Amino acid sequence: MIELKNKYVIGTHIMWFEIEMYSDFVDAMVNLLDTVELTSKQNVTIDICFNMSERLEGIDTEKIQPKELLQKFNEHTSRLQISMGSWVRFKSRIITKDEFYFHADYRRDLNYNYCKKVDYVMWGETDSFFPKEAFQVIETLAKYTDEQGIHKYLLSFADRKMWDSSWDPLVHVDYRNHVFVDDENGHLNPNQAKSQMSIDEMNKINAKVDEFDFSYIQQPKISGACLVLSADLIKFGVNIPSCLLYNDDEGLSIMCQKLLGQNFMQFICQNILHVHARRHSKKRLYVKNEDNPHSFINKKNTNFQKLLNLSKQNIQKLITGQGKFHEYGDLK
Repeated sequence: MIELKNKYVIGTHIMWFEIEMYSDFVDAMVNLLDTVELTSKQNVTIDICFNMSERLEGIDTEKIQPKELLQKFNEHTSRLQISMGSWVRFKSRIITKDEFYFHADYRRDLNYNYCKKVDYVMWGETDSFFPKEAFQVIETLAKYTDEQGIHKYLLSFADRKMWDSSWDPLVHVDYRNHVFVDDENGHLNPNQAKSQMSIDEMNKINAKVDEFDFSYIQQPKISGACLVLSADLIKFGVNIPSCLLYNDDEGLSIMCQKLLGQNFMQFICQNILHVHARRHSKKRLYVKNEDNPHSFINKKNTNFQKLLNLSKQNIQKLITGQGKFHEYGDLK
């Protein structure tokens, strides 16, 4: 059991169409928190946002009713709270049907609202599992960074083989020699980052580690799932810009470069694996007029494509500093 010297928030935004992944997410949170000494659990806050917005996607009420989605959310949330006990702080909110509020908005607010309350902000995702060793990894790194006077940084846990070589610094030592095959069945390959993996299999891989192996890069390479941000990095001004409607991790990367330049540091724990099942078989369910459970971007509806296009335009304007940013109202 680990004693926590630092304070943490784990924040996760859950869209209603991701609800069937929420049970596994809860199991992964229990898996993580089981490693923490009882009294140290008071150093952890769980922040959950359940998003019922239908601004982009409508609920297929022939398959499920909104009240059923809420019921599923409440059932799994209750199980999470019971498992955590009274020591862990818990906060949740529900976004209503008519609100424009999405992933980037939530993470921007999470960073801003907690950076003065905790030492580390941890980004959860419904399709992702933090490794059981996550807190031990962060505490180990924190001891080193404090000694070295390094306070503004990111930490990534290793992933399986990713889609191009620019991501190789983030690839787990056991998966570096695999070749990524980007075809319609790539999400079924257990050696590739987009595929599903059980909590038990992740634990088995990480249990082989006797000592954590850290590296660092000085150009941001950010995958948002299970990302850890030091509070000082956010206090310095690094956050998801308000102009970002989507692409939160890319927006964070740009701001890291703009504000920190050569002083940017991103640590990677190369031998501790997290799971990010980007093409989970239950990632996008119950969406009206859409059959896209694996959440392939090109199969998402027209409203989403419009949002994505506006966000990409905003990214270019953020990089160049030229042009007026689009807002949600422009989707009309």
